[in-house]
Amino acid sequence: MDSTNPALNDIRECFRQQISGLALREAIEVATSNSDKSPNYLSLSIQIPSVDPLAVLEQSTNTDSFSYYWEKPSDNFSIAASGTIERIQTTGKGRFRNASDQGKKLLSQIHHVSKVNHHLATVHLLGGFSFFDHNVGQEWRKFGAGSFTLPEWLLVRNGNFTVLTITKKLSDFSSQNKLYNSFLLTLEELDTICDAGTYTIETNKIFTSKVEIPGYDSKAYSRWVDSVDNATDLIKAEEFKKIVLARNLNVKLQTPVSSTRILNYLRNQYPDCYSFLISQDGETAFIGSTPERLASFHDREVLTEGLAGSISRGKTASEDAVLENELLHSRKDLNEHAIVLDAIEENLERFSDIFEHPALPGIKKLSNVQHLYTPVHARIKQGVSRTEVLSKLHPTPAVGGYPREAAMPYINKLEQFDRGWYAAPIGWINAHGQGEFVVAIRSGLIKDEEVRFFAGCGIVENSNPRKEWDETNLKFIPMLTALEHARK
Repeated sequence: MDSTNPALNDIRECFRQQISGLALREAIEVATSNSDKSPNYLSLSIQIPSVDPLAVLEQSTNTDSFSYYWEKPSDNFSIAASGTIERIQTTGKGRFRNASDQGKKLLSQIHHVSKVNHHLATVHLLGGFSFFDHNVGQEWRKFGAGSFTLPEWLLVRNGNFTVLTITKKLSDFSSQNKLYNSFLLTLEELDTICDAGTYTIETNKIFTSKVEIPGYDSKAYSRWVDSVDNATDLIKAEEFKKIVLARNLNVKLQTPVSSTRILNYLRNQYPDCYSFLISQDGETAFIGSTPERLASFHDREVLTEGLAGSISRGKTASEDAVLENELLHSRKDLNEHAIVLDAIEENLERFSDIFEHPALPGIKKLSNVQHLYTPVHARIKQGVSRTEVLSKLHPTPAVGGYPREAAMPYINKLEQFDRGWYAAPIGWINAHGQGEFVVAIRSGLIKDEEVRFFAGCGIVENSNPRKEWDETNLKFIPMLTALEHARK
């Protein structure tokens, strides 16, 4: 699309011209033919003028259905989507493989139409998995142990390129004309929510929440000390070498909070992190801003990373440098980081033709914390599926433990709450095999007038319960601060 053409800077005119060029009625006739290979879904992709996908999602009136958001501002990449055309759900030990099989079957049933030659101009499946093979907590029931949604509409912005994809299920319409009009109706709705000139902005209302982080004299801290002491005893008994324990923090609200306003703060404050939102039904939203990528896929190339070992940021440049130096020479943190890197190599190298990473870790600096960081590049062998890679990487020792099989059974016993999708793989994958998944830390679950935040830290033999408690409090800060800025 020629962005210099003034007519195409108008969303409605852009829709009109591209739909005309796509010959949508002819595509509908092909898709609805009675041949044995007729698809079950029809999808179209068109390039549109640049919009802010988060603003589009915020203006969407479809608030009782699936909604999704994903953004890494430093990469100038974002996704917004809404509506449910189809949903894949899996559970149990075979959930990764089952999700892959069902996803491939679903994608094979879609007739896609587009004149845009771009790897993002196609259908995407959006979702993720829970931390454990099964979800048991009532608050996570709508999410399940594995869930990927084919949305009704999807906006992807990559730099100056923005593409809109709309999908319809053919069996929902009794005639070709009704299907055609449904596409036009969706485009008319998107025309409004993509046009900033039509937006109505709510005035800020007074927002108050009482957030009390438990102190050292609390029952929560006492339980935490017991959990860490039990974990270190198990490590000394050589049950495992490391385990990651997490806490949850419940915040009662006097008024409902806007998920998109929280996200807007997170994406602006943490541009090097992945800000995300997943809501299955419009009632409960899982949101966060995570610094940890689990894996990104492009053809057979896989990028992942070791991210473990952390310390606070300094108030001055000198203090920050001192803290960085302390982290780079911390035996405890270097040991924790090495365990993560060894596990990635152990789980990924045998599936790869190429596996490489720097010899020494560097530092990834966020606004309130800095981590030991090692990027990893691999090229997976022919025939290895992306979900197979995910199943081998999850959970990393940074969020689970090491050895994984030995540590995992103790997490529920020592934490005493259901992690749900916290610290689990969430992300997206498209029909061209490109995708990205992150580890859903620095996150929270929002429902009605209650928010539940999560934060964890790695426990090794010489871990100090009080220091680890302080580290989890530090990790609560991004989400608590975002909550304070989310006025509705």
